[in-house]
Amino acid sequence: MAEYQTIQEEQISTKDLIKKIIGVFNLIGSHWKLLLISIGLGSLISILLDIKDLKESEFIGEIQFNLESGGNGQNPMGGLGGLASAFGVGGMGGATSNDLFSGGNFGLMVSSKALYEKALMKEVTIGGKKTLFINFYKDSSDIAKKEWGGDLLHEPDKKSIAYRFKLKQPSEFTKDENIMIATIYEKLAAQTQLQPLDKNGSIMVLSCITNSELLTKVWLETLLTSLEEFYIEVRTRKTREIYDIQVNRLRELEGKLSSTDRQLATTNFQNLNAVDPTAPMRQQQLNRSNNFISNQYYTQMATVEQLKMALIHQTPLFTVLQPVRLPLLQKTYSIGGNTKTGAFLGFFLCLVVIIFRKTYQELMS
Repeated sequence: MAEYQTIQEEQISTKDLIKKIIGVFNLIGSHWKLLLISIGLGSLISILLDIKDLKESEFIGEIQFNLESGGNGQNPMGGLGGLASAFGVGGMGGATSNDLFSGGNFGLMVSSKALYEKALMKEVTIGGKKTLFINFYKDSSDIAKKEWGGDLLHEPDKKSIAYRFKLKQPSEFTKDENIMIATIYEKLAAQTQLQPLDKNGSIMVLSCITNSELLTKVWLETLLTSLEEFYIEVRTRKTREIYDIQVNRLRELEGKLSSTDRQLATTNFQNLNAVDPTAPMRQQQLNRSNNFISNQYYTQMATVEQLKMALIHQTPLFTVLQPVRLPLLQKTYSIGGNTKTGAFLGFFLCLVVIIFRKTYQELMS
């Protein structure tokens, strides 16, 4: 008897559910004009947004390059020749290393603020005139309109828009300059991307999207140049320090050798008419000193030459396989591409309003 009662309650619940569903469809049918108007408004709004995006053109540019790392005999995977490990591609993806240019460190380094500041403060030639890239970016990008343009609650940042940077080290930036640099860095970092062309990771693609065709091109070239300079600077720092020490040592030996040469020449000239019995002994001592310093000098010269070759060997070779050239690919916008989404949102919001209104009327009655 209890089981029969349970089944009967379930049947009643199912019957009520079906009635409610039919009631919802009847409600929708009774407001079909309002639903059509909502669908039309949603479609119209999506078209207007597409037209707005169409006016704000964006230009896509990319540089494909390969970097053959300079060999140091210690860490063959330390350079960009093994870029697969930098993005977790290939057999070395899981390796950990303290090397700045290997493993996951490389991706962070390329998008680091230090590298971007180096690129922003680099001089570029635009229209035959030299200017800092950061000033060119402020003039050519839409940062003055968007980030510094203000809104209903904030006034435009006229000081940042009109400010002109001067060539200086990042450590010399003022508080206001650091704030402006941070805003530009965040915007550029979001617009710039570096990724491997294929699974091998030997060819990299540096790409960027900005609102200016020339700005995209100049930024990609400037960033790649800064990356190359930064890489060479870090990779050869220790060798250059040793080279400077050895060059100073070579100059000291060169001075001593010149001094002993003069002394020996003077002694040989004086000994021609000398009657001093110790003159030959002094000449022998000077000959020994001169020979000893000469051997040291030529050995030191060979050491310096070896360090020069080491610097050349450690310097990576950047090979640009596909340079960025004008005109660039323009990002295309299709008017009405979001019409389906706008129509669905209009229908859904109108449906929610209709159901809520019907429920409210039933409660009040």
